[in-house]
Amino acid sequence: MSNHPVDNVTYANKGTVTGGAITDIIESQRKGALRGAQLLAKAMQAEGVDLLFGYPGGANLEIFDVLAEFGIRCIRTEHEQGAVHAAQGYARATGRVGVCLATSGPGATNLVTGIADAMSDSIGIVCITGNVPSHLLGKNAFQEVDIVAVTRPITKRNYLVSRVTDIPEVVREGFALAGGRRPGPVLIDIPKDIQQHYPRDHEGNYTPPRVPAVIEPPEPAATGMTGNQLEQALRLLSEAERPVIYAGGGIVAAGAHSELLQLAERAQIPVTTTLMGHGCFPPAHPLALHTLGMHGAKYANTAINEADLVIAAGVRFDDRVTGKVSEFIKHGRIIHIDIDRDELNKNKDVTLPVCADIKLALEQLLAHCPSVTNRPWVTQVQQWKTAWPYPQPECDAISPQFAINLLSEITKGEAIVSLGVGQHQMWAMQHYQSTRTRAFLSSSGFGTMGYGLPAAIGAKAAFPERTVIDIDGDGSLNMTVHELATCHRFKLGVKVVVINNQWLGMVRQWQDMIYNKNRAGSSLSDPLTRVKADNDMDIYPNFLAIAEGYRVRSERVLRKEDLPAAFERMLANPNEPYLLDVIVAREENVYPMIPAGGTYKDILMSDADLKTVQPQQQGSNI
Repeated sequence: MSNHPVDNVTYANKGTVTGGAITDIIESQRKGALRGAQLLAKAMQAEGVDLLFGYPGGANLEIFDVLAEFGIRCIRTEHEQGAVHAAQGYARATGRVGVCLATSGPGATNLVTGIADAMSDSIGIVCITGNVPSHLLGKNAFQEVDIVAVTRPITKRNYLVSRVTDIPEVVREGFALAGGRRPGPVLIDIPKDIQQHYPRDHEGNYTPPRVPAVIEPPEPAATGMTGNQLEQALRLLSEAERPVIYAGGGIVAAGAHSELLQLAERAQIPVTTTLMGHGCFPPAHPLALHTLGMHGAKYANTAINEADLVIAAGVRFDDRVTGKVSEFIKHGRIIHIDIDRDELNKNKDVTLPVCADIKLALEQLLAHCPSVTNRPWVTQVQQWKTAWPYPQPECDAISPQFAINLLSEITKGEAIVSLGVGQHQMWAMQHYQSTRTRAFLSSSGFGTMGYGLPAAIGAKAAFPERTVIDIDGDGSLNMTVHELATCHRFKLGVKVVVINNQWLGMVRQWQDMIYNKNRAGSSLSDPLTRVKADNDMDIYPNFLAIAEGYRVRSERVLRKEDLPAAFERMLANPNEPYLLDVIVAREENVYPMIPAGGTYKDILMSDADLKTVQPQQQGSNI
């Protein structure tokens, strides 16, 4: 920092009783004084932040100017939405709070989709935005927006910093909330004058606030089950003959995967997971039922609905899992354990609602749960698994299922995988068998197309030594393909596998099923292409040319027999960004599929099953 700080004020100076320009401070106290942007960076440094994702603009240049001074590296993405998704990927892969930084106006509003996504999936991120100077707020100044009002419904908490002395306390509290109890997004909006102010009193004395700030915990500490709840849970478990554990993102967030495995093995309870819980239970384990829900395994959906007891751990009974909620687990008893009291009895009335830390609750059950050596129910479930595997069609073209299953085998399920949203996401859920927790990054509750590549960037920045793969669709990738530039600029060896079928595949599938095959707006191929021979594929857009423009290596695969070697080439150098365009069967559908609003008894396993469903049988929420 400069020994002789000087003002670089880019607005009409309007100091306050707690802050002002350096010239407002007694001259002998100016040396080493920190202004608001520096206090912000110092406060982030105290929270352990050494990396963030951002995009510069007029209202946050003061912050960009001082990041390196406090040992904070910024990966500049190509768009603010890329920055917030990268922060999410970082948070999900590490379990730490991810940070992104944007300017005012359009920079701030470009974060909104990612903030809503993080809120839906309970991902701990802190979004910092610059804003116009305080005296211009509400005046429709250039690039001004009330981002605090905009994001209030989609954040755990947001702040408009009105005094420079408040910065350390706001940062301390914001990070505690973002990573606390049920994690989620926090937004901190800092007007430019507050970034440039130096803290002072009315006599001109420099009065730096304490960093890190000392605050009261913003949320109560998490606890385990009460004695009465534990007694009831153990009684319900002892009476159960057909128990199932239904595990979600709360298991991942709490780091409770080891306790989950121990409980399942001790009590011989099959385990099914949500999309958010993918990877929290070993996929090759005899008790693994894999993922349930609309496109989950038939055996998982059958088992949970035939169970007489379901232990729902860190889940929210999402409609994509339950289908017709009144019919979901209609005859079984339910123990629902969640850190968020508001989730209990919200979507589904349960037998025993428990607001508790899942890791502590599972530890309590383990301490008192007797071992079970023989449970006939497990044999029945394993028979269902054998009878109803995920479909893998045989065809001359590369099937998406084949491509993803092969990738899973080659990487042994050890890669960090991120996903776009669409059919490829569901095929990855079914066929990529993650063997490590925090290694399957999916926009689950919000379903944000374009999430995959920037989330992979965040994960790769956190773990440069790990293999990080974005399994994407051509439609989803097209929304954020410009982030290939970020991979190149920062030497991030993200691998992009495009499951390219030239359709918005999930939309096309719904249109065929519900809208009499009126495929309005779902084709991604070039409508102006010239007539070609039947065997001459016209792939649009040309992702290889796009990748070349960003100086990222790429290749295209058209034949099944060429795919193993192409994957090996892609994975050969972990530090090299690489795009592999896999041209798959164009009109493959995702199965299993429970029609929206249906039940496990309505599950479709093939195109032949699909022909039996009438459009009016569909529920309202697709």
